[in-house]
Amino acid sequence: MWLFKGSDYFVFNLRTGSFEGDAKQIAGNWGGSSWPVMFSSGIDGAVWAGPAFPNIWYFFKDEMFVRVNSDVSGGGGGPGFVREMIWVVDYGPRGILGVWATGAWAAPDGTWQTPGVPVALHGLGSKFHGMIHFFKEGQYIRHNLKTGGTDSGPVPIKDAWNLPEEFSNKIEMVFYGTGAEEEQIFFFSGTQCALYDTETDETIKVFPIEKRFPAFAEFMMRPQLFLVEDYRLETYTGPPQLGRLVETKNVLPGAETKALLVTETIDSSQTTLHQSLLDSKNSNVVNNFNKQMDKKAEKVEGGEQYRYHMNADAHGDASATSMWGGEVNASLNVQGGSDSLRSNIAESAFETIGSQVTEATQQINQRTYDSTAAIQHMERVLKQEEIVLKNPTDRLRVFEFYQQLQPYITLLVLKDVRIAYTDGIEPPRVVKMSSIAELLNSKLADDEDRKKLTQFVANELSAVADQDGQTRSLIQTEAQSSGAVALLRNSTSTFHVQHANGDVQKIVTQGLVIKAAKDWLAPTLNMIAVEA
Repeated sequence: MWLFKGSDYFVFNLRTGSFEGDAKQIAGNWGGSSWPVMFSSGIDGAVWAGPAFPNIWYFFKDEMFVRVNSDVSGGGGGPGFVREMIWVVDYGPRGILGVWATGAWAAPDGTWQTPGVPVALHGLGSKFHGMIHFFKEGQYIRHNLKTGGTDSGPVPIKDAWNLPEEFSNKIEMVFYGTGAEEEQIFFFSGTQCALYDTETDETIKVFPIEKRFPAFAEFMMRPQLFLVEDYRLETYTGPPQLGRLVETKNVLPGAETKALLVTETIDSSQTTLHQSLLDSKNSNVVNNFNKQMDKKAEKVEGGEQYRYHMNADAHGDASATSMWGGEVNASLNVQGGSDSLRSNIAESAFETIGSQVTEATQQINQRTYDSTAAIQHMERVLKQEEIVLKNPTDRLRVFEFYQQLQPYITLLVLKDVRIAYTDGIEPPRVVKMSSIAELLNSKLADDEDRKKLTQFVANELSAVADQDGQTRSLIQTEAQSSGAVALLRNSTSTFHVQHANGDVQKIVTQGLVIKAAKDWLAPTLNMIAVEA
């Protein structure tokens, strides 16, 4: 059996109950060059025409469909098999709506002319030879491929199939079994699977999908309660420092000369990072940060766990709370929980910034020119500044040009925590922590279960480790004693900066500084002339 997910498809062995090999891309493996590009990013539905037309397959995408002929070369087989065959789109893409209306897939009363692809299953046995079963939003139609018209329906699913009520409202996937179950049908709805006997027209058994098909478990969304934690990267700038020596210029007694200070990139590509998140609010820099964080989170968390979801934006502003008057901020939205996950997100954030600083440094070259005409690649110039070097004395003056370095101190601060629920199908419902009782009351009937979950969340937030490894509570003690969970108001953290001269400076910020704080010394686009 072939299963489709996004732009990939999987081969599933019904006999062994396992997937064969890794995911393969739809593009290039179905229909070759005849396969429409719009169908390569994913399909909404697929159905085999059945024993009556064994080489015909139909694929649905949005309001379009195509027909694939799997026997153009005169053989059998298909994608995933050892023997390569030619599968060709021999009809379409064509609009589903127009076809419903003209009768090819038509419902007599026209109710199925609305957008949306139904779940489909080929017919078996003499009664359903050459038929296709369609299920859509609690309705059922049986289509006759031999006549090109409707054989039955539309009727409510419950009037045509003896399925439990939850399956009569919505069918999400359907296929036949194999071996002893070859003429029995598996219906899927939500997290449940129903085995249906086509001979007796009765439901044999209903069971959790992951119990009957354990291999499907990794693809299933589950009801979850989770924390939504809002973080802020606060980056404070320190006094500039001298970096490496770029060049030296001599000015003769009583003379003056001009020098053009140029910072250029060795790569003029649009995607090259010239700055990091520390010193840039450029969308390219922020997008690069987001992508790297997504990859790191996926690697740490693994495919079967709920991954971080991050939205980030950066902006530069001035702030009185800054150590030396300049501050760059990036707001992060992270789904996670527990100190291990907080530690992961902190380390990943600083590792990502570090890789950006390294990349930006490697791409930048700084030097002096005598004039603009001497610059060989103007398209690569990031910054240029002309200065006049004067020597009114009677002795030689030597000027040294140094790269300017900018020190940064970056804190990852936990600003807020909310609570969210998803049933695995609908988008998460996110509420303030003070509304946890209301949320749980709407989702859990058992009072004891609600108390246990509330206590679990309270315990989770009452001992959160900060950057020094010390635990702090984020919740109000009086609220916890009453069975509620409410966050502390106007909670602050203090972070101490040790300077080279022995002075200690104090930073006070709203929220909790967690797990990590990093000192950076990053090159800037500036050069400084110093008399030797």
